Amino acid sequence: MSKIKKPIQPKLSAANLSPFSGYLQTEELIVNQLILEQDFSDEEVGATGFQACQISKTNFSGCQLTSFEAQDVIFEHCDFSNAVMIGGSFHRVIFKNCKLTGTNFAESLLKDCQFIECVNDFSSYSYSNLKIVHFQECSLKDSDLHELRWQHLQLTNCGLTGSSWFNTELAGLNLATCHFDKIALSQELIRGLVVNQEQAIVIALGFGLIIDEPF
Repeated sequence: MSKIKKPIQPKLSAANLSPFSGYLQTEELIVNQLILEQDFSDEEVGATGFQACQISKTNFSGCQLTSFEAQDVIFEHCDFSNAVMIGGSFHRVIFKNCKLTGTNFAESLLKDCQFIECVNDFSSYSYSNLKIVHFQECSLKDSDLHELRWQHLQLTNCGLTGSSWFNTELAGLNLATCHFDKIALSQELIRGLVVNQEQAIVIALGFGLIIDEPF
């Protein structure tokens, strides 16, 4: 089994950041900004994004962000609930203590990204490409990860109950530190998946096996 690569940290210098005030606008790239406590909720914007920005306590809930890009960005304590970022591009991005309930990352590219202590319940990463991505201490309950392409994907101490991984190749993925009491996998694609004993029983029961324990 190849060694898991760690995500590259965002290339970001606090000394170069300027305070931001304004709006998200179509075909605008926001660069070198410190964004604090802004409300962008329910905005519909195309071809926008952030580069070399630190963004804290900002509300993106319900946003429709078409062709969204983020590069060298830290999102901290931000709310992306039910935001739609289908087909987005994320490079060297950290989401820390963010609310991502129902967020739609489908068909996106995520490279060198970290999710730290985030709530990702009911989120979607289907048809996305994840390269060197780490979920740490996150909740991904009832999340959708089907037909996911990935390299160097790491999940550490995450909640995965109800998550769906249909048609996702799982060889080499390690879920042993995570927890779930039900999970949806494609039986023909689980070969090489690393789990602990308790998880193996959950998966076996999900496939209809009957476990006869001796008394």
